[in-house]
Amino acid sequence: MSEQQLEAIRRIKKSHENLVVTLGITIGVVLGIYFFTFAALIDSARPYVIQFMMVTTVLLVVALFYVKQIAFFFTRRLLGRKAECKALLALLVVADLAKDEQQLEQQLGLKLGATLE
Repeated sequence: MSEQQLEAIRRIKKSHENLVVTLGITIGVVLGIYFFTFAALIDSARPYVIQFMMVTTVLLVVALFYVKQIAFFFTRRLLGRKAECKALLALLVVADLAKDEQQLEQQLGLKLGATLE
């Protein structure tokens, strides 16, 4: 693989890492705010506010279990327009981003070679 492809792999992995952290922190902060405001809202808020909080709490907890997949979706959207990342993103899955760069380079080298033939 060329140095440009290795740099694209690093960019994809770093972008994915940053998105996972950002999404996880954001979801955690929202759940924390919900936790501390729920008791006050029970007494004073309309029932639809409580229902909204209950539904979004369930959705946010589920999103925490799938935060890597959600971050990969957004990574593909953000970097999918760049020519050097587009071909690599088409070959990657979420589990590939947990591998180190050398294993990923070997795997993608084999996949790229197979698609070029």
